Amino acid sequence: MYHNRLLFGKKNFIIVLIGIGLILLGFLVMSGGASTDPNVYPEDAIYGFRRTILAPVLILLGFIAQIVAIFTPVEQSDSETIATNKPTAKTITNKR
Repeated sequence: MYHNRLLFGKKNFIIVLIGIGLILLGFLVMSGGASTDPNVYPEDAIYGFRRTILAPVLILLGFIAQIVAIFTPVEQSDSETIATNKPTAKTITNKR
């Protein structure tokens, strides 16, 4: 029986999900600001703090969380092993 260790552990997947959540939250915060009247330009809604500073910072934090999740080492107890019946050279030669 061949034991294959997963590349990421539970901790890594949690950090990945947090990063995806931050990225999605950043894009949601950035959306909106449409005006019903095409002659009105809502400058404060388009160039406000929420869209120009908060949303890009949330998106960058999400990408930083993804990088941290990739480079966080997997602890031995945190990683799971998958048992597969992958044939080896020894089992192939025995079957002939």
